[in-house]
Amino acid sequence: ELNRATRAFAPFVDNLSNWYIRRGRKRFWKSEDDSDKEQAYQTLYTVLVTLSKLMAPFTPFLAEEIYKNLTGEESVHLADYPVSDKSLIDEKLSGEMHAVRDLVTEGLKLRSDAKVKVRQPLAKVSIKEQVASEMHEILREELNVKEIFVDEKLEVAMALDTEITPELKLEGEMREVVRAIQEGRKKAKFNVEDRIILGYIGKDEVFAKFETEIAHEVLATTVQKGALTDAEYQETVTLDDEEFTLSLRRV
Repeated sequence: ELNRATRAFAPFVDNLSNWYIRRGRKRFWKSEDDSDKEQAYQTLYTVLVTLSKLMAPFTPFLAEEIYKNLTGEESVHLADYPVSDKSLIDEKLSGEMHAVRDLVTEGLKLRSDAKVKVRQPLAKVSIKEQVASEMHEILREELNVKEIFVDEKLEVAMALDTEITPELKLEGEMREVVRAIQEGRKKAKFNVEDRIILGYIGKDEVFAKFETEIAHEVLATTVQKGALTDAEYQETVTLDDEEFTLSLRRV
């Protein structure tokens, strides 16, 4: 039953790329070497090697390419097929993560219904049922809210405070600036790890308050007001009906 046997691949890869890898980007991109970074890479390596073995009977050429690139060994088709080990599954952790992901889905729907971008921070979200305290940070980050409150008297599963104060609006503008610069880095074909010098025109209030945060997010060693005379990439974009010019050069 080829179709039934391969049905689980797509949701697994989606969970891997759009949840584990996306949420682990800061662990992967750390400049310093530490045990947490090493564990993140080792976990991803193990998953991808195992996945290539699982895929081998169904997508032999793709599986071979992934396996050989990762391991340097002769062929995935000479490796033993993986055997399931259910003792590795943490049922409690899996249940908690499923609960959080359900709340994230609900919260993003509420944002969409209210026409509030995910990059726009909000003050708080209230939820009807408690989730594991260690999952609160995940929920805060995914929904981009400052605080989480548990209110068992809620008539719905979740209530999102969509009021945008001037402080929250300015922080939202900072997120848009970061996104524009990151897009500029991609268009300039800079490597992910490249450090840059950043010049800017516009969004002065954002840079006055968030220059350090912006520099950290975009890997800028220097930030200066005004365009760079020796920029490798320069672009003017419109953010919140205001023109913003960014110019970039690798260090």
